[in-house]
Amino acid sequence: MQTDIEIYLLSCPTDKIINWLEGEFNVIEKTQPTAVCTKLTFEYQQTDIKVTILEQAAGKRFTSVWFDSDKTPWEDDMACARQAFSTLNCEVRCNYQGWEEAGEQDPDQWWRINQQGEGPFIWT
Repeated sequence: MQTDIEIYLLSCPTDKIINWLEGEFNVIEKTQPTAVCTKLTFEYQQTDIKVTILEQAAGKRFTSVWFDSDKTPWEDDMACARQAFSTLNCEVRCNYQGWEEAGEQDPDQWWRINQQGEGPFIWT
């Protein structure tokens, strides 16, 4: 299980992302500290999970969705990305192998899911 989960959504409105999360989980708190940042806390299996949704996180068209917990329902970034794509029908990108402090993976190697399918690619 990863220590956290992060995915990037291409041209996906924040309201649509929030609706996805509210449909899946019991959202217990929602704040908007800035115009491009929304923070949620939802409950999953009696654990509070903090989520940060940050617009324009990777260029102007990508929104980051970061789950700050190792207790999410997903095994890794890819599993979360697959569910997000299935529900939101927006292109989703995530780290190819999950993030590791001492890992030897290529930092430019990513996984992309869109209407054409899914697979690895270099995000530069």
